[in-house]
Amino acid sequence: MSFSVNQPFRWMDSGTYQESPLEPLIRDEALTASMQNASASPVIHLWVYDQALYLGRRDAKLPHLEKALHQFGKDGFGCVLRSSGGACVPLDAGVLNLACLLPDTAISIDSFFAFVADLLRVGLRDYGTLQFGEVAGSYCAGEYDFSILGKKIGGMAQRRTRFGSILQLCINVDDRPRGEWMKRFYELAGLDEMDNHKPIPHIDASTIGSITSLTNQTVTVDDVKERLLAAIRTQWPVAPTPFTVQDELVDESRHHLSNRLRLFAYTAKELAASDWRLPE
Repeated sequence: MSFSVNQPFRWMDSGTYQESPLEPLIRDEALTASMQNASASPVIHLWVYDQALYLGRRDAKLPHLEKALHQFGKDGFGCVLRSSGGACVPLDAGVLNLACLLPDTAISIDSFFAFVADLLRVGLRDYGTLQFGEVAGSYCAGEYDFSILGKKIGGMAQRRTRFGSILQLCINVDDRPRGEWMKRFYELAGLDEMDNHKPIPHIDASTIGSITSLTNQTVTVDDVKERLLAAIRTQWPVAPTPFTVQDELVDESRHHLSNRLRLFAYTAKELAASDWRLPE
């Protein structure tokens, strides 16, 4: 690790979102914008979105993306184009999202991934031994997939902002047909019609798992939150803190993501409307 934690992490839970799926990403952005002063402390931000497709930039080239999103809207999924790397991931009430936010823009990409991998190994050790590395055939497959018994339960992506670094990850807690959802999404969106610039090679639904399915236990998102906090606190300073961020920074971050980075977001109701179209 190329950096040291000089202040306790603020452990902040902003709850469950069901309106615009861009809102939790706005909170991440606003939290890093609050790291402008020299005494800023790192943050671990937890949240849940029920339910949406979190698209990567790669997915924007899918030939029938509009058709696929419209159908998934009818099935109860919203969508958002996110700013961090990777391809599409499905989020629902059984997926825990965690963002590690550092007041540090100089940390290398590999060092940041390695640090958060250590956090996860400790935080999820009660559920088994985590392996890190690409799970071929999974959605949003990449070097920093993490798995138990060869089945992917989550992945990580990161980005830099002017005042800090954000690493975002998701953990599949309960068992839902996420692999099947993604296989159908890419079939509808025309993945097989693409010769170049594919967001992923293919989807094999059997490569995806969850903590519940791989431990044969009934595990909830709240269970994982509690165990993560208890385990991480054995090795790193962590201070549970009510979620708070300045309204002005939230408004600025919403404008930055929507207008400058041109990230789009829609609720399921909006996607399902007969006159909905992707922005040009």
